[in-house]
Amino acid sequence: MKSKIVMFAIFSCFLFIRCDKEESNPIVSGLDIESDTKIDAIADDILQIVESQSNEVVASAGRSNSNSGSFLTNCATVNTVVDGNSRTRTVDFGTTNCTLANGNLVRGKIIITFTNDFDALTRTINYSFENFYHNDRRVEGSRTVVKTISQNGNPKATINLNMTVTYANGSVFTRVGERVREFTEGYTTTVLTDNVFSITGNWKTTLPSGTLHTTTITKPLIAKWGCPNIVSGTISIVRTGNPWILDYGNGDCDNKATLTINGETQNFILRN
Repeated sequence: MKSKIVMFAIFSCFLFIRCDKEESNPIVSGLDIESDTKIDAIADDILQIVESQSNEVVASAGRSNSNSGSFLTNCATVNTVVDGNSRTRTVDFGTTNCTLANGNLVRGKIIITFTNDFDALTRTINYSFENFYHNDRRVEGSRTVVKTISQNGNPKATINLNMTVTYANGSVFTRVGERVREFTEGYTTTVLTDNVFSITGNWKTTLPSGTLHTTTITKPLIAKWGCPNIVSGTISIVRTGNPWILDYGNGDCDNKATLTINGETQNFILRN
């Protein structure tokens, strides 16, 4: 049995695991699942910004350290242009990195367009980017968010994923699919620290090598206000053969997860 475990570890490091000298357990390379989780964080942060900034009453920037503050910080400015029933809201984070409430870094602009149908049961919001970066990765494309009410009576947002992310080293990742985020706790209060979201969906990510990852959320992912990473839930990633199962843990706000491949489970470190 010991020899099998040793051979699996060596085989994993050779194929798709980057063995970090500072960690006692191997973690997946930035070209594999680690990149998927980073793009997940980009999608979730952008969705949170777009949702909060497409309301009639917008939380102002610069109050993220208070319980009733904003996801934005005082390095962001918000400008709204009204044209009849239409609104164009530009969130400008500047040309140097701006820290969001959860610690992730952004710069550039998100341009959000919507109408003043704030009380409608279904609303569609469009948004695009201008020199926008998330943790120094360039994000491009234009997308749509549809806001509705879930069967549980909670606010729900469905994001149409059509994302291109370029790393600082020039590596390009593309993603298409759907990500649905339900606002399960905290939406009836003005205190943002009690906000909790449940995320479902499926998508396909093309790596720079051309390899395709097909991802399905098998147990809803749970995101909490102020946490840069998902705190619980599982996803299945199919590359070749059996799916890889990534488990985000028991709800703690940390950077720890586990990865299971062919019945073998190892620790996985989530990196920004």
